[in-house]
Amino acid sequence: MELTWCQSFIAVHETGGFSTAARSLHRSQSRISAHVAGLEKYVGDRLFHRDVHPPTLTAAGAAFLPHARGMVDEWTAAVASVGMLREEVHGTVAVGSVPSASTQILAPVLAGFATTHPHVRFEVHEGPNSWLDEALARRTIEIALRPVIEQRHDATVQRVVLVRDPFVLVLPEEHPLAQHEQVDLAELAGEAVITTGEAGLDARIGAEFRTLLAPFDVDEARSMAVTQPTTVFSFVSHGLGLGLIGDLPGRMLNVPGLVTRLVRHPDAYRDIAAHWATTRRLSPAGAIFLDEVRASCDRIFGPPEPS
Repeated sequence: MELTWCQSFIAVHETGGFSTAARSLHRSQSRISAHVAGLEKYVGDRLFHRDVHPPTLTAAGAAFLPHARGMVDEWTAAVASVGMLREEVHGTVAVGSVPSASTQILAPVLAGFATTHPHVRFEVHEGPNSWLDEALARRTIEIALRPVIEQRHDATVQRVVLVRDPFVLVLPEEHPLAQHEQVDLAELAGEAVITTGEAGLDARIGAEFRTLLAPFDVDEARSMAVTQPTTVFSFVSHGLGLGLIGDLPGRMLNVPGLVTRLVRHPDAYRDIAAHWATTRRLSPAGAIFLDEVRASCDRIFGPPEPS
């Protein structure tokens, strides 16, 4: 049995098919199929149901999967340990993030990593929270940088808060509320509010803001949730409502005629955290990357406040 067989087997499961596994591993689809066939012959049982799409694990495949992952992880750690003796870190770190985390948190870390650890390569996958969670579960990514929204913590995921991101109001500079440095949420009564949210999940008010705004009688019928902060700014520019977003995405944009003001409320914030799976060990490069992210955020934003 060869280690590449296990890598191909894991990739088919995690990416959802033989062709996608081939793309992710930069191998031909016929090579991936040959690897899985060789592995099935070696273990003496079928590992995938191939008559469905995407292919699903058989009972034998499900039993073999955690051991295959363990072998690949141990091999990766073994190779990395030799490099560490030479004070060299090798490997590829797949990072998933929401766009605001990419621009404000990830970019400076990657720039510094290129100098301090030149042998480490990165894959960056941007997406909404739900996609990042799925990618983390499927091992498409090793670490996810995203807001903490869920009320209950998933035991299969570990996280560490990096930044406390206060909410800001986006409004025209001539709006009466723009004359204040901070705005009370009670001032939004009767206003249409434009927030960020996930496509197909948040039609009127994004999940991050729904509980916060519930007591303040905003005009929910005219409110809208959109996926991108740029759309929030555009909608506010065209008079469709007042925007409510995190300060991090607000920093990405400078639109003439619009200003941002901090929201005055004890719960008007979101925590941005690094998430990783408890079911696998972080690669040596991934562990160092996580340490660098935490140190960088402390330098730029200050240590996060306790929840």
